[in-house]
Amino acid sequence: MKSFFQEYFYYSRAERNGAFILALLCLGLFLLPKVYPHLVGGTGAGYEQYQDEALAFFKALQAVDSSHQPLAGQLFYFDPNTISLDSLLLLGLPPKTAGTVIRYRDKVGPFYRAEDLRKVYTLAEEDYRRLAPYVRLAEPPSPAALRVKLEWEQENSPSLQPFPFDPNTATAEELNRLGLPERLAGNILKYREKGGRFRKPDALKKIYGMDEDTYRALEPFIQVEEKGPPAREEPALAEDIPEAYGHAPAPLAIDINTASEEEWRQLYGIGPGYARRIVRFREKLGGFARIEQVGETYGLPDSTFQKIRPQLLISPPFRRLNINTADAQTLKAHPYLDWRMANAIVNYRVHHGPFKDIEALRKVKALPAEVVERLGPYLEWDGKRNEGMKE
Repeated sequence: MKSFFQEYFYYSRAERNGAFILALLCLGLFLLPKVYPHLVGGTGAGYEQYQDEALAFFKALQAVDSSHQPLAGQLFYFDPNTISLDSLLLLGLPPKTAGTVIRYRDKVGPFYRAEDLRKVYTLAEEDYRRLAPYVRLAEPPSPAALRVKLEWEQENSPSLQPFPFDPNTATAEELNRLGLPERLAGNILKYREKGGRFRKPDALKKIYGMDEDTYRALEPFIQVEEKGPPAREEPALAEDIPEAYGHAPAPLAIDINTASEEEWRQLYGIGPGYARRIVRFREKLGGFARIEQVGETYGLPDSTFQKIRPQLLISPPFRRLNINTADAQTLKAHPYLDWRMANAIVNYRVHHGPFKDIEALRKVKALPAEVVERLGPYLEWDGKRNEGMKE
C-alpha cells in the first residue's frame, strides 16, 4: 500500500512547498471578505449611517423647486418664424406658451405681422406688449401673401363680433350680432326660458354647442350682473346714468349722416367711445341708408339704440360704390363685404362683363341674398344709382 501511494502521490520538496503556499493563498482569499471589515476598524458603511443626510438633501431640493421663480427674461430682437424654443424661454415666456408658438407656425403658418402673435391663445397680453417692439420679421409679406392669409382667416376662423353683453338679458338679435351660430343662440335662450340663470361667466360653458375657442373669444365681453335688471316700466336710477353724459340734455333730433361726435355724445347712453365708433362705421359705409344700421355699430347695446332711436333722422348716403370700376381692395373696405366676396365680384366682372343692375349682382354665388339687399343702397352703375332698393 505504501508503495502505491509513493508511486502516485510522490512530490519533490519544491513541489510540496509550492502546494502549501498555494493552499495558504486560497484560504486567505476565502477569508478576506469576512476579515477585512475587522482589519479597518469594524465600522460598516451601511445606508443607515447616511439616511438623515439623504433625507435632508432631498428636502432641500424640493424647497428649491417649490420656491423657484421664472426669470424675468432677456429682451432682444427676434423673428418669431425662426426663433428656437430655447430662445423663446430666454425671452421669459412660460414653456407652454413657447411650445404653442412653435406649434402655431408649424401647423397654422408663419407670422406675417407682430400682431399675429396675439393669435397664440396662451400668450398673455402683458407678454405681447413686452415683446412686440422687439419683433423683426426677416422679410415683410407681399400684398398677395397677406391677401391669401386674410382670405384663409375669413373662411376658417369663427366670424364672431363680440361686444359687452349680459347672457341673462341678451335678446336673440344681440346673440346673432355676436356671431353665434343660430343653434347655440337658441340653446342659450331655451336655458333661460326654463328658469336657468348665468351667475358667473364660465357658466356659459355648460350650454350645449359652446366650444372652448368660442368661449375664450367671448369671455372678456361677458358682463353678468348680480341682480336682475329693473323692470322695463321702471325709470333708470340716477346712479345708473354715466356721469360723462348724465347731465347733458338730449336734443330733439340729429341727422345720423351729418352729426359730429360731439352731437352724438349728447344722446343718452352715448359716450366718447360709442360716438367715435358710430362715426367711423358711418364713414366706412359711405353713410347710413337706414336708421337701423346705427344699431349695427360694434359694441353698441341694443337697449341703448332703442332709447335714442326716436331722436334719429336720416338723409341719403353721401358716398356710392361703383360696382363696375371698384377693385377688390376698395370693395373689401366696405363693412358688408369680405375678401372672398370682393374677389368673387371682380372675377364675375372679368368673365361676364360689367353689372347692369342689381339682378345681375344676385348671380354671384358667393354673395348671400341678405348681403345684396344691405349693399344695394350704396351701389351705382357707371354713375347711375341703384334703382328699386329701399333706402
